[in-house]
Amino acid sequence: MSARSILFSLFTAMFLIGCVALGDFTSDDPGFEETPGIFYGTFVAISDADMAGTAYADGKLEPFNGASDEMTLFRNGRSVATAAVSNSVVSWPQIAVASPDGRHIYAIETRGSLSKEIEQVESAFTAFPSGHIVSAFEVRDQKLIEVSRIENVGLNPQSIDISSNGRFLAISSETANTELTIVPLDEQGLLGEARFISMNPPFQPGDKEKRARTLHLSPDGTMIALNVGNVRYQFYSLIFDDSGVPEGVTAIGAPIEFGVRLSIGRWSRDGRFLIVTDVNAYDSGVRMLFQRGGQLHVIKAPTAETPAELIDSKRVGRFAEGLELSDDGSLIASIAMERTYLPELFFLETWPRRRTYLLTLFSFDSENGTLVERDRIRTAGVLPEDVIFDKQGSNLAVAVFHRRKGLDRKRGFIDFFEISDDLQLTPQGRTQAVMRGPHDLVRLPD
Repeated sequence: MSARSILFSLFTAMFLIGCVALGDFTSDDPGFEETPGIFYGTFVAISDADMAGTAYADGKLEPFNGASDEMTLFRNGRSVATAAVSNSVVSWPQIAVASPDGRHIYAIETRGSLSKEIEQVESAFTAFPSGHIVSAFEVRDQKLIEVSRIENVGLNPQSIDISSNGRFLAISSETANTELTIVPLDEQGLLGEARFISMNPPFQPGDKEKRARTLHLSPDGTMIALNVGNVRYQFYSLIFDDSGVPEGVTAIGAPIEFGVRLSIGRWSRDGRFLIVTDVNAYDSGVRMLFQRGGQLHVIKAPTAETPAELIDSKRVGRFAEGLELSDDGSLIASIAMERTYLPELFFLETWPRRRTYLLTLFSFDSENGTLVERDRIRTAGVLPEDVIFDKQGSNLAVAVFHRRKGLDRKRGFIDFFEISDDLQLTPQGRTQAVMRGPHDLVRLPD
């Protein structure tokens, strides 16, 4: 054996020993009881059943009979109804939104479905057919009823938001030169004729992703914050017609660039700040093994006189996509999937952060825009992408794509957590099963 081979063998052995020393030996099952959680209010969970959560890493979709995209309605921690809705996890977790009166849910189809006969794809990011649909559902008693649909709101719609007065939807898409789709809503909450508007996103020559991603309507409904290629935000003023529906946009100042790879944002309740989550990673095998934790960034919104400004940044978990604010705006929850997307391969068995996701709680100072971490907690589950507060701000629900092993790979779960008076997180030890693939949670206003 050559000296180079000996050195390589020693390095490999040391590397594997290090992985074992730092590895994740926690259980693949959190041991939660399947019983309704403690959660005050009504919400929906959106499930993409077309792929296993680990397909991001190995392309194995794991189709099974009975798997179909679905929306589940929860009341006070208990699932009460379901409805079919085309949707895709190949998106950031902002593909559904509730009307201000809580009567309707609107969901976009970022990607379509493949035949159940297809078990393996080269890339889960690109294999699925293009999406183009928005669907409207009425929440009626204990049912979800589809009441309206538009078949074309742009190529691969990326995110959806609704104005605070319930007059229109704003949808971002990958359609070049008409990145913004505005859908008026009538008094019954039904979808009107779509309007397509150019946002002229400020792409740069070196951008890896030249597409509009998530957008966020300000609380007063007059401004849009747009995630441009996951690396910067551009703010826009909306131009309204006589009916109060947008017909154009005007950029507000220059874009602000920050972070590594940006996901979704949430406005502070007064509209002065935008809190943005940063996954701090790209979709390649090696980087997905070694990426650091993500971050939460607080941006002060621009005005006619002042530019957008980065106010604060705090470290969170790896691949932290979802975040949410409590109703009073004082707390922020961040959910991070960590490395739970890694597949079942023997050499990854002890890879750090492979089995557990991370839930982090922050307090938010709405006066100066600063964050203070209060607690963080880990539990088992694959690909959790979203989290929501209940209406009291004392409990959290987390969307878990599925568990790692056994029959629970074919079911999704909503896990529940309690927030104590001193802002500490505790698992309720309760979970509710849903269709495999929940990735977006939306709480309905009361």
